[in-house]
Amino acid sequence: MEEPKIIINTKMEKEDYKKFLYTATFKRNKFTIPILVLMAMVAGLFIGYEKGEFSLIRFLFSWLVLLIVSIFIVVFQIRRKNEKRVKADNTAGFDNLYTLKFYNEKLVVENQSLKSRAEISYDKIFSLLESKDLFILYFTKSQASAIMKRDIDDLGEFKEFIIDKFKDKYKKI
Repeated sequence: MEEPKIIINTKMEKEDYKKFLYTATFKRNKFTIPILVLMAMVAGLFIGYEKGEFSLIRFLFSWLVLLIVSIFIVVFQIRRKNEKRVKADNTAGFDNLYTLKFYNEKLVVENQSLKSRAEISYDKIFSLLESKDLFILYFTKSQASAIMKRDIDDLGEFKEFIIDKFKDKYKKI
């Protein structure tokens, strides 16, 4: 039987999950914040233009208020999603040790607490993102798993291996 090239034992704590949500929301798609700015600007233009006259002060004020409100709403949604996950965590997902075994052609994820095991070939993985604190493996466009960098023994070796496997699916954010 083939031996894994790299083995990582990782666990996600509640604070890590919050970082993961912020990263997935704001950094995964670099257009998130510009879209919020643009939407607030368009709405501000409508508010600033009244009865055939344009008021720069009204536009700037409404744009700023709408931008702050829209960012607040996104952050609120992230926090709500985080709290919902923390409350619904009946399967001991947080602080639970996951073992990721990276072979030449596949990834095996094991969880002893849940007595579960999953295998996936690298070509079936949607994408891999790297941030300052973690790697995010997207199995599909909306289903992901995080690997905390602090849990990786040899980060250089892992990056070399994983980037080679994902080439055009890898993105540093």
